[in-house]
Amino acid sequence: MYILMVRVKVKQDRIDEFIDASIGDAKGSVLNEPGCRRFDIIQAADDPTSFAFCEVYNDEAAFEAHKTYPHFKKWDAAVKDMFDGAVEVSFCKPVFPQGDANWDSYRAHIVDDVYFASSLHVIHSPKFVQKDKVDAYIEAITLDGIGSTSEEPGCLRFDVYQNVKDPTELYLYEVYANPDAFEYHKGTPHISKWVETVKDWYDPSRDGGARVGRNVWPPDNWAWNSGKPGR
Repeated sequence: MYILMVRVKVKQDRIDEFIDASIGDAKGSVLNEPGCRRFDIIQAADDPTSFAFCEVYNDEAAFEAHKTYPHFKKWDAAVKDMFDGAVEVSFCKPVFPQGDANWDSYRAHIVDDVYFASSLHVIHSPKFVQKDKVDAYIEAITLDGIGSTSEEPGCLRFDVYQNVKDPTELYLYEVYANPDAFEYHKGTPHISKWVETVKDWYDPSRDGGARVGRNVWPPDNWAWNSGKPGR
């Protein structure tokens, strides 16, 4: 898999336009590109001008093809003057789960229904780890991911991605059925063990800039659940 983790800030008066344009690109990508597995759009709860994308492609070639499609070109032209600051993009590979997870967001015969819109709780968070602790960090977070997806019915996915150009940058991409499910997650033994294990392994000189909020698109009734992946 070739994964883009994107973070942007949008001008306050352009939020609705940005959402409309981005949904058009995301929907066009998932429905029309054979190599695009998912294109999730997240809006931060504490700052409605902050957005994140999680784009999953079969490989780098599929992403390069994505940039040739009309829906991407339309989005690119529409949003050029909507950004408030630089767009941050990390090109990643999955470290958990690997081959035994459900990646596709689309299911046949899904209807975009307002009753299923934007109630999920999503975490899109970069973690910067000390170079000599990366492998141990991945081992620890993998155990937490297995515990979360196998033991918590409210945890729909717990993905961990690694920047292919900077192995010390890892991303947590977590999706919960609602905020209460995330509160439950925070009280589980596996996360307590993980937090205690890795607390001194971060690089304090680098800022995270996490986005925590709602799914703008796709809606709740698309396929968010990764299953119960193992190592």
